[in-house]
Amino acid sequence: MPKTALRNHVIVFDLDDTLYAERDYVLSGYRAICEHLSDTPARSGERCQWLWDRFLSGRSDNAFGALSSHFELGLNTTGITKLVTVYRDHRPAITLREGMGALLDKLRSTCKLGIVSDGFLPAQQFKLDALGISKYFDAVIFTESIGRECWKPSPAGFQTLCETLKTDPEACVYIGDNPSKDFVAPNALKWRTIQLLLDGQIHSHKPAPPGGQAGLIVRSIDELTEMIG
Repeated sequence: MPKTALRNHVIVFDLDDTLYAERDYVLSGYRAICEHLSDTPARSGERCQWLWDRFLSGRSDNAFGALSSHFELGLNTTGITKLVTVYRDHRPAITLREGMGALLDKLRSTCKLGIVSDGFLPAQQFKLDALGISKYFDAVIFTESIGRECWKPSPAGFQTLCETLKTDPEACVYIGDNPSKDFVAPNALKWRTIQLLLDGQIHSHKPAPPGGQAGLIVRSIDELTEMIG
């Protein structure tokens, strides 16, 4: 895919684990949870470290139920649900991946830019606000705002972006991280697709379904910048 082939195209990004590292959001959320639960910084730190070590070992399921059991907090279903709400509603401490801001600066002068991202609201908007990148994008489509059934691999978010920007699918490029769902719909819609494959990503190892493999794989922001910047 020559660089010149993408001039005047619409470059669309996934948000989580593409523009920023999703593990940073997880850690930020764990800190918010433990601060909510604890009456002392020491106790908060101990619980957060336990959650983080558990996550790094590959166990992220039922994190708050496991936390309650391990520390004998006695949380019932209502208590666990409250923690989920705290996690989703916290203002995250996250930053753009190194080099991503410079790439967005370059692209905005020659291309329209967009985001198509799954995830619960208002958490996705809080992430966008924390990153401070709304200024770069001509359209931001949070699929949750269309309907839960419109999460990827549904094509609805991608179609909505094309309608919003009044652009043809053939002019669009999608950059994501998760081969299990990110590229099925844009491939079917004849978009170009690029997987940004980086160390530490949470979902990049998942297998792609039929028709879901990205057209290209890049392994660094520098390589992505060289390709499309």
